[in-house]
Amino acid sequence: MGESIELIFNKQPSMKATAFLAFLGRSSKFDTGKPFPQITAKHNGVVIDKAQLAEFHCICGTENSDKLPVIFPFTLIYPLLQRILAHSAAPLSLFQVLNSRMQVLQYRRIGIDETLDLYCEIAGHRLREKGLEMDIASVVKSSGTTVWENTQTFYYRGKFGEPDNDYQPPQFKSIPNAPETARWFLQGGIGHRFSKVSGDGNPLHYWKRYARLFGFKRDFAQPLLILGSSLKYLLQAGDENAIALDIGLKAPIYYESNIILKSEQDNDAKLFDIYLEENPLPCICGKLKYLTANEIPAKSV
Repeated sequence: MGESIELIFNKQPSMKATAFLAFLGRSSKFDTGKPFPQITAKHNGVVIDKAQLAEFHCICGTENSDKLPVIFPFTLIYPLLQRILAHSAAPLSLFQVLNSRMQVLQYRRIGIDETLDLYCEIAGHRLREKGLEMDIASVVKSSGTTVWENTQTFYYRGKFGEPDNDYQPPQFKSIPNAPETARWFLQGGIGHRFSKVSGDGNPLHYWKRYARLFGFKRDFAQPLLILGSSLKYLLQAGDENAIALDIGLKAPIYYESNIILKSEQDNDAKLFDIYLEENPLPCICGKLKYLTANEIPAKSV
């Protein structure tokens, strides 16, 4: 087992401080023979910033409510995730990492006046043919009860050794012939504004020249922005308490583009794909399922 590091915060970590730490501790090499670090981060007593929530609603076009949108807890945990990724003991630089998968379990909707405890930890890693994957698990608790959790997979491009052949990546069923659920234009110039809301301050999301240095056409939207804008078309009003979301991030969604959302029912789940109009392949694939009482852990009831 690698080095055990515990990060404890009394206030939300700032993006500027995280970027500075990432710059100081950046690493371009991953040593497969070195034990993987065990980094955790926690922040207790978190109160929802109503101005931040209002800005989230404004940018994503969602409606104000006395409950949080299912995606909003990401804005609370993301600053902690980034501190883990920016730590000098992390396997590679924060500036090299991309998000590839998100698995969310919401056991009940969270009230905007609840006080929350946040906890994140490195939960696993594996070598792939073209890179390194690392999972970070996050838990949100209210009054000691788990109300929301997520496992997020981050990806570092590169050749780091022999891939783990016994690992079977999750498969997402593409639905190119599904009916169109919604279509909208993604305006540019909002990436930096949303970074302040989401806690995801990666310059790829608001700095065109920087994004081009990494081989992208231009800056592209944070996945939370796209998902926040999409879920309002997929969720059934008044029936969104216990939810499971499985998201695969396949390709960037660039600003100044038309976005197409397709969806269809598949047994007890709703499948959805999100496309750029000019790209026949989905940029985001997802599955949305409403949890039954038997699928909610007793600790979360």
